[in-house]
Amino acid sequence: MKEKESRSLILKDLENQILESISIPLHDLVMEIARTGFRCIGCGRCCKFSTGDNSVLLTYFDIGNLKKSGNIDAIEPTVAEEDMFLADTEGNVHTFGWRLKRKTNGECVFLGDAGCTIYPFRPLLCRTYPFYIAEGKLEISECGGMDRVFSLYHARRLADEVLQRYIIELRDTLMTYRHFNEGLLFLVSRPVADYKMIVHDSRGKWKPDDK
Repeated sequence: MKEKESRSLILKDLENQILESISIPLHDLVMEIARTGFRCIGCGRCCKFSTGDNSVLLTYFDIGNLKKSGNIDAIEPTVAEEDMFLADTEGNVHTFGWRLKRKTNGECVFLGDAGCTIYPFRPLLCRTYPFYIAEGKLEISECGGMDRVFSLYHARRLADEVLQRYIIELRDTLMTYRHFNEGLLFLVSRPVADYKMIVHDSRGKWKPDDK
């Protein structure tokens, strides 16, 4: 299949997923979340690399909130953790999207002694944890706060954010694909520091300092 045809199919599939996401019954999400039960116990395990993957991927919605709160310098490109990178013939490494920075010990840069230091501005991934939607279905990550009494009022608020996050993530991905229009890219194994970085997101392409 030609690259143009493959790109067209991907875009069409994302557009269909967005249309289908709008029709996801909110009531069903509310009831499923309420039945599951959840209350954050403030353990901070989801913020620590030592207890699992704590990489927090950011949407345009999250980046806007971080800008408002004066914390835009706390984001970095989502370069793959592996030793292989996408590069072009001009010495650029290409990556997609942004994530929160982490401390040298792997903890989220915003994890303090009393918990999250930007709680009102925390990303959607953090707001909805441990719930998320994948391919139109509610999924639940492992968390110590599960199976606790949860009111319908709080279940409704959380369900709203879970659905909002899913739609925003789909739109983010769609717009990133629409903007992405690079030539031939190839895999390289040299240290990423040897290359210039280009970050692609739903707004276009950027150098890491642009944000």
